Amino acid sequence: MIDNLLIKYASPTLAGVKTGSLFKVYKNHELNLSKEIENYNHLLNPLDIYLHVIYTCDKYSLIYLYRLKMLLHDLNDKNIREFLNTYGYEGVMINDYIFHLKYRFELLHKTPHEIGVFLGYPLNDVIDFIKYKGSNFKICGCWKVYNDVTFCSNKFDIFKKYTQVFTLLYSNNYPFEALVYNGIIF
Repeated sequence: MIDNLLIKYASPTLAGVKTGSLFKVYKNHELNLSKEIENYNHLLNPLDIYLHVIYTCDKYSLIYLYRLKMLLHDLNDKNIREFLNTYGYEGVMINDYIFHLKYRFELLHKTPHEIGVFLGYPLNDVIDFIKYKGSNFKICGCWKVYNDVTFCSNKFDIFKKYTQVFTLLYSNNYPFEALVYNGIIF
């Protein structure tokens, strides 16, 4: 079970306040990751939450967890679509975008910078991260912020609260399914 990784790295997405999350699952001979992903998708898809293995190397697999409606909303933004088109993203189906994202990981053998769009980061911060090569940012939290510091700081605080509360509840034997199905609202 990868419950603890989901809680640690994806609580804001599970809570519905962040589009997507990305985390590593290190190779373990006892873990059948594809079966785990299938089981989590069976559990979480009715809640609009999806998991994909987005990249695999010798040491780990990278898991992308996202809220479908939030991702569709983001991808329906004309500016985001135009930005992604510059990296070869095309199509109308979400799977077209996910497939091309996987391709970009494999092509680069590292995280492509446009991943920020898939995680719900502001487009102008993603663009500026690329432009300034990760330097000259104003603050750093879940991402490097180049523009609206107040908005992003508030987002970071919300993400941190959900992670803390989910972690606390889960460590006190509150079932993973109950956390996700019941939700927590601040």
